[in-house]
Amino acid sequence: MSTIGKNAAFRRKLAAVAGATALLVGGGIATASTASAGPSCPTGYHCLFEGGIGTAVHNYYNSDPDFTNDTFSSGHGVNDNSWAASNSSSGGYESHYYYDVNYGGGLVFCVNPGSSVDYNQLTDDGVDGNHYGQRDEASSLLMRPSTTVSCF
Repeated sequence: MSTIGKNAAFRRKLAAVAGATALLVGGGIATASTASAGPSCPTGYHCLFEGGIGTAVHNYYNSDPDFTNDTFSSGHGVNDNSWAASNSSSGGYESHYYYDVNYGGGLVFCVNPGSSVDYNQLTDDGVDGNHYGQRDEASSLLMRPSTTVSCF
């Protein structure tokens, strides 16, 4: 084989290796993008805060139909006491918060993967747990795949 033929064969092999490497790197990046980090919330978790983002927190890894036995890191109860939320889903799940235990009473608010909602974005009527407003109302969390509901 001539030198020109060997160079052409080498370039084809090099191009094939470069193409395969690009596919592997691109696939790795696509795989890593399924994790979406919300502020002040560990990867894979859905977090509720007693005050604003970054205050006393309770982290959820799975859906929870009843907040009545949950406590913030401050020791205060979570049920009807949440002022902010952050979603660091590693599976692309939306955080859907409901007025009552067992996902009853209607949707209070929801948070998209990699997003958050702070206390100043939630409506508040000044009364905890009365099904009006959004702050101080959540009693259960249902993790849902992407929906058509408008979330924070």
